[in-house]
Amino acid sequence: MTRWRNALVLLLLGISGHCFAASTGMEAALSYEQAEDRAAFVASLRKARQGDTEAQWQVARAYAHLGEDARALPMLLAAAAGGHMWAASLAGSFFEDGRGGARSLDDALRWYRVAADQGDPAALAALARLLSSTDPKSFEYGSRAAEAGNADGQYQLGLLTAAKGMPRDLEAAFGWLLKAARQGHVGAQVAVAMHLLEGHGVTADAKSARTWLEGAAKARDPVANYLLGQMHLAGEKPDSDAARPFLKVAAMAGHREAQYMFGQLLSQLTPQEQRREAVIWLERAHHAGHVAATNRLGELLREDVGDPQHLARARELFSLAAERGNRDAMYNLALMDNLGLGGPRDTVNALKWFSRAADANHEKAIEVLEDLLGSSIKTSSLGMKGFWQR
Repeated sequence: MTRWRNALVLLLLGISGHCFAASTGMEAALSYEQAEDRAAFVASLRKARQGDTEAQWQVARAYAHLGEDARALPMLLAAAAGGHMWAASLAGSFFEDGRGGARSLDDALRWYRVAADQGDPAALAALARLLSSTDPKSFEYGSRAAEAGNADGQYQLGLLTAAKGMPRDLEAAFGWLLKAARQGHVGAQVAVAMHLLEGHGVTADAKSARTWLEGAAKARDPVANYLLGQMHLAGEKPDSDAARPFLKVAAMAGHREAQYMFGQLLSQLTPQEQRREAVIWLERAHHAGHVAATNRLGELLREDVGDPQHLARARELFSLAAERGNRDAMYNLALMDNLGLGGPRDTVNALKWFSRAADANHEKAIEVLEDLLGSSIKTSSLGMKGFWQR
């Protein structure tokens, strides 16, 4: 693919084909190999414009390699219409990803089917991935791709087979996932690790699972890095120092749970700089909808008692998380309402949220209610649950 790179760069800079026949200072500066590549590309471009299918495919690949997708797509479509299997398959991926124009799943499926009908394993795997799992064709396409040795097809077939849920299906699924994982398929490596951790279709083996996850983590897969971080935090001797690098990789990739956990670990460290970084990651998880992160972010902001704006924001965050059912946030909001932190004191609202937290078995909230209301609440006909609704 790099053969015509220099020639194509020159073309895209506006040097037209007829200039290549002329002897210029620029031509003289080119090496023999560069001049040869340039001439070969121009010849292929002429053939492509005259309808040569193979030339259209080669020129499209060259354009795509340089990121010139808008130029590549017309050539791909022309080659695909002329019966070129790989061009049809690549055209499908262009439409799926929106490369070179608008994204169109219908057009992607159409061109993938054209390539699949010619036996292209990559197109078969793409159809298995894009079609509904309830569509019998998805299993057929996945099987054909997997049998052809395509790693994506083996991965998709493994997922479709595992979804059936029966023990023999899980065994078969693990076999296909393992085949894909051994070919370096990162998603399959993570799936194999999950099967090994959970004992699905295979004897549980945490050590082997870790090995597969480490392979996927080197490719910076966010799920693999998150799971490795989790593994370092599990067990009798959690290792936060070992967990943090893995969680950071996953967090940077946008993994919401990793963002929360990484922020949580940073918040437990003493240096102020790391606690400020914790706020940044918890903010990201909060904006991604992580309720526990919303509560934890509020707790960090509440610690800055000298800043009224931080206290007001903390109270707002606790309210958001409490409304979404987080019992720690219910308790925190009740405390701030009761003390008048971050806003006016509201003992009625405080009692309501203490009670809701107690309903959710928050131990400290139960203790507060017992102190506030006395033991009579325990013997009332209502009990603690629901009395605040009256």
